[in-house]
Amino acid sequence: MDLKSCGYCKETVDLSVGPHIHDPKKCKKCGQVLPAEAFDLWPSSADGRRHVCSQCVADESAAGRVQRVIEKDKQFRDDKQKLKEHRYRWARRIVQPGPDPVFRWALLDPQGQEVSKEQALRDIDVAENPQPDDYPIH
Repeated sequence: MDLKSCGYCKETVDLSVGPHIHDPKKCKKCGQVLPAEAFDLWPSSADGRRHVCSQCVADESAAGRVQRVIEKDKQFRDDKQKLKEHRYRWARRIVQPGPDPVFRWALLDPQGQEVSKEQALRDIDVAENPQPDDYPIH
């Protein structure tokens, strides 16, 4: 016996006698009643299908992607502002001279030395949040 609780109808079903299929099925997110094929395969489910339709899953994924882009853009702008406040600047460096030169961007610290963006942000963090000495001098 392979007993499992169906997340759709809440019944305990014996999967050893065959799949517990719901067709049509109601999406738990949008509430639409759709054919079973509108739900992605989901092996751990009693009926072998997700409880949210494919369209809702796609919409949720797209919304998540948009949110991640917004967060990444905000972080980029925050980092850019922080670097500017601490007098870091970007400079174009020639990688390959010639009639069609190839350039790259380099981050320069306030003394004009090239540093990575990660190192610059770490240095700024240390400068803004100094740690107390572990061993005070008496």
